[in-house]
Amino acid sequence: MDKYRLVEEKFINAHGFIGDDKNVGNSRPNIAEEGVASCTLRVTQQAKPRSCITDAMTMLEQKKCVELKAMGKAINKAVTIAEILKRKLPLHQITTLSSCEIINVYEPLEEGLDTVVNQHYVSCLTITLSEDSSGLDVNDKGYQPPLSLEEIQGGDASAPILPDTTPKARSSSSYGSKI
Repeated sequence: MDKYRLVEEKFINAHGFIGDDKNVGNSRPNIAEEGVASCTLRVTQQAKPRSCITDAMTMLEQKKCVELKAMGKAINKAVTIAEILKRKLPLHQITTLSSCEIINVYEPLEEGLDTVVNQHYVSCLTITLSEDSSGLDVNDKGYQPPLSLEEIQGGDASAPILPDTTPKARSSSSYGSKI
């Protein structure tokens, strides 16, 4: 493809996933500016999970819901972030899968070559997390109720885990022991 250059890139059925709001690429949303107006967080392949979790927690505090959107290779990161959030707070979840079509048009840099059109499909995932079920369709096939309170781990403020200092019995058959 050294003899071609990208002329046009179309995204079909990619509403909310590509370039139509402020949370694009690796940039973090400015929650202070957007306030309660937006509860969408786009997860990209380059995004740091810790910053996504922090932003999502802030959105949950302000708006009581957050919508994680991811495409392609970023889907597993979005699922991981959603599972971490669900283990910190009792959250209702609705998961929606879709796909979008990406069409790339390349034109030749040299004469005599034809224009190349590359068309492929990418999976898209939307995970909606909410503190209450009002406004959510609990009969949706992607709905998951909150985890039980025993499964929720309050946060990072728990007591540190200390190493086990109890003496262990030595076996006479252990390697390197002296008799």
